[in-house]
Amino acid sequence: MIKAAVALVLLTFSMEQLMAQETHALGLDVSEESDMVEVLLRANSPHAQTVQYTLEVTGRSSSTHRGKTSLRANTPAVLTTIRTASDGDWCARLVVEEQGREPYELTRGSC
Repeated sequence: MIKAAVALVLLTFSMEQLMAQETHALGLDVSEESDMVEVLLRANSPHAQTVQYTLEVTGRSSSTHRGKTSLRANTPAVLTTIRTASDGDWCARLVVEEQGREPYELTRGSC
């Protein structure tokens, strides 16, 4: 019984490590210059798929971009660019739904 429990814990740990190593189809690139923040939503999927996303960027103002797009395998693209004025306190939050995966969230800044 104890061996089975240990095996289950090790299997769960290994699966979590594999999932953490998986690449996401969408990601955020952020650059800051003086009082301006630029957030690029980048796509690069290892396989063709449709993804849905919501990108919220807040600084001195707020912007939200929602989309659904079909991605081609191994074809990098910039899906959107959002710029906002910032006094150093900004947040970029991306929520993504990929085919066959649990939704995931990526954040940058002081979220």
